[in-house]
Amino acid sequence: MYVRTVKNNQGKEYLRIVESYRENGKNKQKIIANLGRIDTISRKEVENIVDKLVQIYDIKGYVNLNSVEEAPDKKNYGIKVIVDRLFERYEMDKFFEKMDKKTRFDVEDLLKIMVMNRIIEPKSKLGIFSELDYYGFKRIDEAETDEEGIALQWLYRTLDVLAQKKEELEKHLYRQRMSLFNSVVDLVFYDVTTLAFETQQTNELLQMGYSKDKKFNESQVVLGMSIDRDRMPVSFDIYPGNTFEGHTFKDTIEAMKKRYQLGKVIVVSDRGMMSRTNMEIVENSDYEFIVGKSIKQLKKVDISDGGFTEIVKGIEYREIEYEGKRLLIIHSEERVEKDRKDRIRLIEKAKKMLKDGNIETKSKRGAKKYLKTKNEVDYTLDIQKIEKDEKYDGYYGIITNTQLNPKQILEQYHTLWKVEESFRTLKNYLETRPIFHWTQKRIKGHIVMSFVSYIMQRTLELELERNNIEYSHEKIREAIKNMEYIDIKVNEQHFAIRTNMNLLAQKILKILNIPIPKVVTPYEEFIEKLKLQNENKEIKGLERSKAKV
Repeated sequence: MYVRTVKNNQGKEYLRIVESYRENGKNKQKIIANLGRIDTISRKEVENIVDKLVQIYDIKGYVNLNSVEEAPDKKNYGIKVIVDRLFERYEMDKFFEKMDKKTRFDVEDLLKIMVMNRIIEPKSKLGIFSELDYYGFKRIDEAETDEEGIALQWLYRTLDVLAQKKEELEKHLYRQRMSLFNSVVDLVFYDVTTLAFETQQTNELLQMGYSKDKKFNESQVVLGMSIDRDRMPVSFDIYPGNTFEGHTFKDTIEAMKKRYQLGKVIVVSDRGMMSRTNMEIVENSDYEFIVGKSIKQLKKVDISDGGFTEIVKGIEYREIEYEGKRLLIIHSEERVEKDRKDRIRLIEKAKKMLKDGNIETKSKRGAKKYLKTKNEVDYTLDIQKIEKDEKYDGYYGIITNTQLNPKQILEQYHTLWKVEESFRTLKNYLETRPIFHWTQKRIKGHIVMSFVSYIMQRTLELELERNNIEYSHEKIREAIKNMEYIDIKVNEQHFAIRTNMNLLAQKILKILNIPIPKVVTPYEEFIEKLKLQNENKEIKGLERSKAKV
């Protein structure tokens, strides 16, 4: 039995209930009821008929959305179930169970909330607090009882706990990842960056220093981080903002040796990091190194003294001994064009400085390196310097104490570019900056939280890579942000209605073994199936009876 529309000769449409049956082996139809002309039946009359049929036959799951007077707010179920699953894989509950019992609020849940926010829409702690409902949590001022809500100060206090447990948490994540991915850390990339703050005030940690982001009017801290070949962080350390980046290296090597008992490891770093002293530190730790060096700065190295061998198309090398180490002199056709464009840009900038008479900086770096003067007043272009630099277009050096072949050495060094991309991701995508905390403990806790967020994000990416699923940070964020739902009550029934999901969102849930909810689901079934228990879970509180938001 079904509803059918038919037209007469005048083009008028009629609504009929029709039943199909077979007679003598043929399909036939008979009219059960003629409901009249469509244009004479009001929408309300149709709704009354449908509602009456639903009541008579006790049809489950039918929702008449016209009875919903106002649109409810959307909530996100996707980020909650994804972060829950990733925390499960790292057995974060076991880590937090070992914590000091005096910490009575639920640090794991509060960390989850901040990680959720970091991944899809980074905001300040106050911004997170104002949107707790979006993640399925309640503020104390909204909850029926204090036992169901969260106070703003608990987010800040969670940062204090994370700062205190930094090294323990770091080691736990490392051990779990080794087991989770059945991997071994044998290649470590080390780099340093600066994190700027929205202030000029200073303290023991916050200092004015050289900013890689050219934010010289803001205080900062220096962040050193080691990352493995999967672009997964191994460890990190925070230093005062005026620390020279090369001086951070010794602490990192010693910490890795002590915390992780690593075996044979190759440390890969750029030329600014690996001084002769730092190379000795690596060797004394029984590690190996691969370091980029500027050929122009290596004394007694003649790029024209000997022939080159092609490694891959467009790249050739020559190997010599330099101060007891292997030195690969690399020439890249692609690098030739880059070096030429960089030099032209600096020359044009130097010419503009001459024209404007704006040559105040004492630094010899940048465009000023192409200017010369005899009396420090009258400047002119240094043609000899320009011609000398032009000879080195496309050349760079790699120094190593490994026994790898030249192609392997080049591949490992080039992977350093991916590590630099990871730093940009950590700083920009996860919005580590700007930071609005001023005390050392809060700064450290904030960076620990960002560190955990990046590990969870990178773990999801590795799962996508394992399953040959294309992604980008922006597409992952968009896919998860669109995993939203509304809950409505209609005719004493409670339903969850999810929004449409794109293909990447479906794939993310599938590889994490998370069920894809139906478009319309009874609310309790929706919550139970996705284990969105935090909406009903009692969150342990700290001085709940006294807590004020």
